[in-house]
Amino acid sequence: MYTVDSTVDEGLRNAKLRAARYLTPAFKTEIDAEPMQHIPIEWRQHRVYLAVRLRPLRREAGAPTDGPTGAYRQWEMTTVPTGRDRWRGTPRKAVVYMSLVRSSGHDPWRISDVIVSGE
Repeated sequence: MYTVDSTVDEGLRNAKLRAARYLTPAFKTEIDAEPMQHIPIEWRQHRVYLAVRLRPLRREAGAPTDGPTGAYRQWEMTTVPTGRDRWRGTPRKAVVYMSLVRSSGHDPWRISDVIVSGE
């Protein structure tokens, strides 16, 4: 959801929409309504893609427990603007909180919400 490519994307929303098949319809509607975040000119000049690394984090105290139709995950996310010409931007760290839901224990999980610290 955060792997932006300045050669094909207008902004972060494009990257999020590539994950549409994994989103609940309500969450996809929220993303559709987000304003477009334009890619910086410097990124376009360097033909940047956003390299993303995720590291799972332990469940925080007070976080909801997982159930058969709801689950919660959190990761430390590091993003690095990486140019195809070997240019590198400043790495940025954030914490990602993700809610997952499904109709029954046999259905696939879908992302129902994502909160990124500092976004």
